[in-house]
Amino acid sequence: MANQPKPISWAPLQTDDVEKLPLQVRDRLDAEVERGEDDEWVVVHATGVSVGGVMDRLSRLYGRRFKEGSVQDLDRVLAWLVSAGSGVQAQLAVDNLELRREYLEETPMLTAADVHAGSGLQSRNTSEPASRWKAEHKLFAVRVGRRDLYPAFQFEDGAPRPIIKDILTVLPEAMTGWQKALWFASGNGWLDGDEPQQRLDEGQQVVEAARRLAEPASG
Repeated sequence: MANQPKPISWAPLQTDDVEKLPLQVRDRLDAEVERGEDDEWVVVHATGVSVGGVMDRLSRLYGRRFKEGSVQDLDRVLAWLVSAGSGVQAQLAVDNLELRREYLEETPMLTAADVHAGSGLQSRNTSEPASRWKAEHKLFAVRVGRRDLYPAFQFEDGAPRPIIKDILTVLPEAMTGWQKALWFASGNGWLDGDEPQQRLDEGQQVVEAARRLAEPASG
């Protein structure tokens, strides 16, 4: 029977808590503490689990300070690391976070307020019309922190491109916003290796590629 990994212990630390840490750890943090910034520290201790590589990748993703929404990501990765045989799951989780971070860096995005401004509506509710168009499956959004962001390629002259709804209609219903985003941004064999978002002017071919994704695999 495989050895069970020992639980990982971790906790957020405020500046006063740092003074209670072992000297070796305090020496590593003193330079940062002296700056007097209102940072939150997280100390992780693990035995028999390869947590270092995962944490290094997380630090490259988010920098020295965790950005909006990333605390939940950290919770999830640490929870998987605690579980027996969870190393692969944790690595997949970080792979997914890296894909999302790269997507946000490479893809122009719009907030609901941006969509509102581009639509020409004069209402004070800046969540409109983006939230309504999303509910009508005329476009999709990805969740980042506590807000939705809308990939800009979906819009033309301030409104959703009609082909987007045609594509979303045939994609599998269970796909999340992030799964849709990564599908649009990935090379597709039915489109000669091009990304669907690059071929929207040839709309029906992209619709057919989306339909193929929904077909059950055979063989």
